[in-house]
Amino acid sequence: MAKKKKQPDIAGTYALCITVGLFLGLGMGPFLDNVLLTMLLGALAGAGAGYYFTRNARRRQRQRG
Repeated sequence: MAKKKKQPDIAGTYALCITVGLFLGLGMGPFLDNVLLTMLLGALAGAGAGYYFTRNARRRQRQRG
């Protein structure tokens, strides 16, 4: 018998979203003349997106049974 995964790869999703947010913040930094602030805002936005994606994945997993 094959074992089923109990949880999706939540940590990987968070890491990917936060990394993308950091790079977007780094790219937008020169436009706003503050690289550090935009990187932090990008990381926060990435963490929020990661939470949103994993929350939806958990809901779908519960509905399947």
